[in-house]
Amino acid sequence: MVSAADIEARAAAAGGDAPRDARGGPRRGGDQGGDRPRRERRGDRAPASAFADVLPPSKRVAVPNLRAGLEDDLEEDFQAAIEGIEVDSILATAASAKASATLDPGSRVSGTVVAVSPDTAFIDLGGRRQGALKLIGLDGNPEIGQVLELSVGGFKEEDGLYDLAPANRAIAIEDWSQIEAGMIVAAKVVAANKGGVECDVAGLRGFMPASLVSNWRMENLEELVGQTVEALVTEIVPAARRLVLSRRAVLERQSADARTKMLETLEIGDLLDGIVRSVRDFGAFVDVGNGVDGLVHVSQMSWDRVKTPTEVLEVGQKVRVAVKNVDRQTGKIGLSIRDTVESPWKNAAEKYHVGAAVRGTVSRIAQFGAFVRLEPGVEGLVHVSELAHRHVQSVSSVVREGEAVECKVLSCDPDEQRMSLSIKALATPPAGKGGPAAQPGEPEVEEAPLPPLKKSNAPLKGGTGRRGDGAKFGLQW
Repeated sequence: MVSAADIEARAAAAGGDAPRDARGGPRRGGDQGGDRPRRERRGDRAPASAFADVLPPSKRVAVPNLRAGLEDDLEEDFQAAIEGIEVDSILATAASAKASATLDPGSRVSGTVVAVSPDTAFIDLGGRRQGALKLIGLDGNPEIGQVLELSVGGFKEEDGLYDLAPANRAIAIEDWSQIEAGMIVAAKVVAANKGGVECDVAGLRGFMPASLVSNWRMENLEELVGQTVEALVTEIVPAARRLVLSRRAVLERQSADARTKMLETLEIGDLLDGIVRSVRDFGAFVDVGNGVDGLVHVSQMSWDRVKTPTEVLEVGQKVRVAVKNVDRQTGKIGLSIRDTVESPWKNAAEKYHVGAAVRGTVSRIAQFGAFVRLEPGVEGLVHVSELAHRHVQSVSSVVREGEAVECKVLSCDPDEQRMSLSIKALATPPAGKGGPAAQPGEPEVEEAPLPPLKKSNAPLKGGTGRRGDGAKFGLQW
């Protein structure tokens, strides 16, 4: 054990001629001014260990001063470390990392794969956030450095990782504590009723209203019983064991993503297979895959004239369509069914040449003439002046809809899909109007004379000698 005498002997050997205090002991460092007040001297020195004064000066370590500059060798190392790095960028990065907020369940993010284990891929989500992606059920394992589009699930505080799944895919859950509103979960449909379907989510009971089952109205919900679908959690009340799901929200998300990709690659003239989802008065909406739908206008359903779309299409029918137009800004897609088959007007000029006699059926009557259907998709117009040799006041007085008639082709324009026909060109003109005289024995049909005009003896109104009515009101002409 070191005694006080030993400490004083060591101090004397180390300090040599060090100043002594009034009691003969060594004076402590910083206490050079003996005439200064005790309180002032106490404030000038920093607190030190009781053994600090007994160490030799060569082994003492000075307390760092934050206001003083670094030593030369440390300054060189520091400058070499920050060479090429801007201070503003360091501050901005630190601020962004600090300001990174938590991710909401169900949100969509982009992440970079930083590590892959046999069953899990670890993803860097930026802002000091990381997540874990289960590899079970994936088509292939991701590679390190690959950027993925992901859906966010819950956050595990014990390991500081987010549960992740591929974009718009279900996230595995085990109990109520892992479910949050906005998550996409796998739900097995176990029963159906008039209001919707009942679902099982990892042993938890949930309900999906009929309006949230699909983008399109489903007449028979029993078709979904036994199927496992991906649904969005719209409402959750664990205390009441209430869980409301929406499959429609997931389908709309997938449809939006698929539409974006399709609009980028779709070209006019592409042929697609689709299913008729709804039929309206103006046309039909056809699903061409992944919930992406386009409109087939009534004029694009057939080369033949279509009065109502229900004559050609019905809901659920599979059809082959061609892309007519694409609006990449609004996302609208125009489709055509008739463009998938050859146009009947392609060889119309050869088949219906000028001067040819053709036979057709009156398809419709207008005030200016009658349309004659020669074949599906090919119609010609018989102008009112080409119906008969006489003056025709009403088209219906000469022909009727559905009547078969003989016509002569006057002109044919396949590009404009127009054809001019004439009925009177093949009819025999009446006698005395350029036609043959009546045969002997045939009664001649004489036109009834017009009734004579009746003469009136009443004086004519008006004239220059008639006094105007303005004089009755004091007007002078």
